[in-house]
Amino acid sequence: MGTWSHGNFDNDAALDWLIDITTQLLDEISEAMDAPQSLQADALDADLVPCKIELLCTMAESGMAPIWPSAQTLLDWKSVYLKAWDDSIDALQPDALYQRDRRATLVETFDRMIDLARSDQEQESEFENEE
Repeated sequence: MGTWSHGNFDNDAALDWLIDITTQLLDEISEAMDAPQSLQADALDADLVPCKIELLCTMAESGMAPIWPSAQTLLDWKSVYLKAWDDSIDALQPDALYQRDRRATLVETFDRMIDLARSDQEQESEFENEE
């Protein structure tokens, strides 16, 4: 189809690139989930996974949703991440308020992703039923 409008993502090359980027982010999150030790509260992936989720969510809310894994996979990711974080955060002796607020932010981040994925998957299902 090539180009269909004047927007930055209104062409095949841009959408192919977008799919590549979102797939890369999802793959990196999946790899981190396969190695829970990398998700301990002081580990790099513990910081980067929520950032990657935030980017994916922002893109989805802007009409550029990735091809999400199943909602069950996302729920599993949330469980794996929070367990690793919960099991490791106390050793760092953070301020109790920070610990509470950070965990709430993590839960909100994962829940946002799960909600967006469910919404996208419901829309896809409705579209398939119309065909």
